[in-house]
Amino acid sequence: MNDIGIFPSFTEELQLKIAICSKMDLAGCLALNRLLEGFAGRHEVFVMLSDYVLAAEKAEGLAATLVLHERDWILEHIFPYLDARFPEGSQARYLTYAGLAARYGVQMELRGAIRSPASVQRMRELAPDLIISCRYDYIIPEAVFSIPALGTYGLHPGALPALQGLCSPYRAMERGDAQSGCTMFQLDAGLDTGPIVEIGWHDIAYDRSVLWNFVHTYFAGIEVLMHHLPELEAGRALKATPQTGEGRQYYSYPTEEELQAFMRKGGHLVLPGDYLEFLSQFLPDGMHDAHMPALEQLVSSLESSLES
Repeated sequence: MNDIGIFPSFTEELQLKIAICSKMDLAGCLALNRLLEGFAGRHEVFVMLSDYVLAAEKAEGLAATLVLHERDWILEHIFPYLDARFPEGSQARYLTYAGLAARYGVQMELRGAIRSPASVQRMRELAPDLIISCRYDYIIPEAVFSIPALGTYGLHPGALPALQGLCSPYRAMERGDAQSGCTMFQLDAGLDTGPIVEIGWHDIAYDRSVLWNFVHTYFAGIEVLMHHLPELEAGRALKATPQTGEGRQYYSYPTEEELQAFMRKGGHLVLPGDYLEFLSQFLPDGMHDAHMPALEQLVSSLESSLES
């Protein structure tokens, strides 16, 4: 697969109305940057965001620490820091939600459960040709996924059907897999059970963190989507292969005991270098940007408060 920011070029046939359902956290924002890089300027895009946090993610211990890094610090400290310095966005590789709205002129709405009558009605009003669910918290009901003529597709960060459920890149690393797969599939009434279009593969880097591999697993799935986009732009729904029950396994969010065992074996949920690498790409000059020392200091202060 290609590395960051390299997408195939293709001739536009139809301008599509695309609704993206995603999550407000670091991985969700990075994935949304990639999606908008591929869609915006050629298609009309609307973004529906969620900020739901599972009870298991808010538990004490390692799970809570991971959520602090991937969500709470990002939304409460780091993105506000960046938005204050770049209120109109910037030329950085990646942008905050406010920066994305400024760069692409894309409408974004933060909503609760998409099953709510108001959210269903909102999607009907939008009448998208295509819905993409990428790192979205909620199960999308048939009343919504049946709206677009070209289909509703999920990007699940796990190789289906073997890795259904939550934290699939972590489960792939826990199992010692060589690769982590992001499955592009058609949504149906089940949970990660719809027909599979294609799986994008990321070579797991075990010297990197779960968070780093999680993000790059999503990137592999987005590349698959962009590869198939010309077919959708031609007005054709994608061919997909129905899943069978063979090899199917659903995983819940890892327990504290599982996370501790993973760490004892040398695994890492978050590594400082990985974290700062991601954050640096929200600055115009990356690690060499004039704001980088202050951003590093901000992260250091957050880490210190966690230890105290």
